[in-house]
Order: sequence, then C-alpha cells, then structure tokens
Amino acid sequence: MSFIDISDQKEIALIERVNDVYIKKGVKQTTMDDMAQALNVSKKTLYKYVKNRKELVMKSTSFHVRRDRHKVTEIQNKNYNPIIEQHELAKFVVKTISKVNPVLHFDLENYFPEAWSFLNEYFNGFVFQSLRSNLIRGQKEGVYHENFNPEIVARFFATRIDLIFDGELFPSAEFNFKEIYIEYVMYHLNSIVSEKGKLILKKLDFKHL
Repeated sequence: MSFIDISDQKEIALIERVNDVYIKKGVKQTTMDDMAQALNVSKKTLYKYVKNRKELVMKSTSFHVRRDRHKVTEIQNKNYNPIIEQHELAKFVVKTISKVNPVLHFDLENYFPEAWSFLNEYFNGFVFQSLRSNLIRGQKEGVYHENFNPEIVARFFATRIDLIFDGELFPSAEFNFKEIYIEYVMYHLNSIVSEKGKLILKKLDFKHL
C-alpha cells in the first residue's frame, strides 16, 4: 500500500480538516467551493496542494487510512489479551464511524473508484493481517477455540466490513453504523471464543462502547 506523502505541516493540517468535512458531509455533493467555504479558506489555498477534487479526495483517504493504521498499531503494541485488544480496537472504530455520514462510502465506491480501491487494499491487507495475528495469538493463549482456520476467518471479517455501510442492506433510517458494527464484532467474537475466553468477554461491555 502506497501512501501519498504529505510532509508539509500546513498541508497536513489542511487535509485533516478536509477529511473531517468529507466524513461529515460526504464527498459527491461537496464541491471545491463548498470545501473552501467549510474550511474558511480560498479555493486558491486548496489548489496550492491539489490539482482537482479527485486528488483532494485521494489525499484525504490516504490521510484517513494512515491515521487509522497508526492508532490500530498503537493499540496492538500494548500487548493486551487478544479479546481485550478487540475491545479496544472496537472502541476506536466506533468513535470513528459514529461521525461518518451514511453517504460517504456510497460516494467513494460509485464516484471515486481509486479512493475506494485504496480503502479496500487497506482492509484486505493491513486489517486482514492484524486480525489474523490476533486470531493466531488468541488460539495459542487459549482464549479462542481451535476449531477454526485463522486465515479464513480473518478474510471473512476483513472483506465484509463494507457491508456495515451498505445503505440498501441497512437503511440509515433504521440502523446506525455504531449499532451494526458492534453486532458484527460480537457475532465474530461469540463464534470463536473458548470457555476461557467467554469469562473475559462477559466482563467487557461491548454494547455501550
């Protein structure tokens, strides 16, 4: 996965704000004029760093993924019990997706395929590898049972995350991303924990992340 290199501190600060606007408002309906107004900057300032909206969306996506990966790695480096690690990761994810406009993923998938492909590469690469490591470690430590293949289960989990944002499957008027994600994680964990793991899972409050 190749991140877009952003080393200028002013650009980093700008792209972080751009990312927040896209998360809140979506991408397709947010023109360069809208973005400039939302950030209280001139369009000239935006075009100082990008050639067009497509490049701005790509930089924003790259920034978002880099920031997420850094936080996930930070949590993993704490060497929590594998189930507690999943709880901490879920807390971080819930905090992030609670702010996401339901149209964002639809916009990226249908109108900005390069950015969407970059996101999928992240899920199918880093997220998959991270989860597989967690599953293998959990089996070794006895908190997950041994009757599943970590390689296959990790692929199931990583590649199906996008279903959370499927507006047809989960209409925003009836569901919210936080609720769907927590159910997804609980469904996953309840299917793999051992008897030892169940005791740990019972002590963790996933429902109120």
